[in-house]
Amino acid sequence: MSNRDGSAVASGQEFLDSLVKQVTNPVRWDLCMAQMLQDEVTDIIEVTPAGTLVGLAKRAMRGVPFTAINAPEDLEKFGA
Repeated sequence: MSNRDGSAVASGQEFLDSLVKQVTNPVRWDLCMAQMLQDEVTDIIEVTPAGTLVGLAKRAMRGVPFTAINAPEDLEKFGA
């Protein structure tokens, strides 16, 4: 999923193009959350040092379980 507009990214080239545009344009996390709700996403895992997106999503996507992985030891809760 592109953070720029919430659209699906299906190929490596699309990913690279999307990443370049994401760096030079605003990230639209609101569109990403709307797309995830439309796609009926059942869980969200954020790999980050801060967990900012999980905090935003908890307010906008009530009822969807969220997990922030902040450090390697957090992977233990997933049995990894």
